[in-house]
Amino acid sequence: ILSIVPQPFHSPFSTLLIPCTRRYHDDPNNTVPPCMTLLDHPSTALRAGMRRLAASVCVITTVDGSGQRHAMTATAVTSVSDDPASLLVCVNRHTTLHNILAQGGRFAVNVLSADQADISMLCASGESGESRFAQGQWGDANGLPYLRDAQAVFFCRTARQMTHGTHLIAIGDVDKALVADDAVNPLLYADGQYRRLNEE
Repeated sequence: ILSIVPQPFHSPFSTLLIPCTRRYHDDPNNTVPPCMTLLDHPSTALRAGMRRLAASVCVITTVDGSGQRHAMTATAVTSVSDDPASLLVCVNRHTTLHNILAQGGRFAVNVLSADQADISMLCASGESGESRFAQGQWGDANGLPYLRDAQAVFFCRTARQMTHGTHLIAIGDVDKALVADDAVNPLLYADGQYRRLNEE
């Protein structure tokens, strides 16, 4: 059971919801709160921390110059602005989708429902091109493939791009969106696992 316990050290974490009271002896200034580990290698710290940041699972879809459909699973998706309505997606430079998105143009962001983990796994697998559309109810709108039973679908046109480290950051202005009429029930990903809202 978690309880609010005042801690005998002065830090921004002086009052915490904590399940234990152990101390870290390698922190003489007591700046690290109980039951937390200080990670000072940036990449390790980022990966460990991001495992605790739950994210909706999306599939980004687009079409290349020859008309071939492409899809890729992503969780690095977030809104940017509501005026203009826009969002961003982050895509690794070593993926096929990167080369297509880097040319600009349009793409769709499909927010998966809790029962669509199989689609997420397929679009993150070694399959490519048309084979990634073997599962799911896919349609076509505005020249882009989209999931008919997704939680939401955002149809975007590329507004700006930048590269940082290993990833392309593509900002898309939203032209229109489809939003499911039923209850909000997205597929989530946290701590290396698929999850859902209100899971027991």
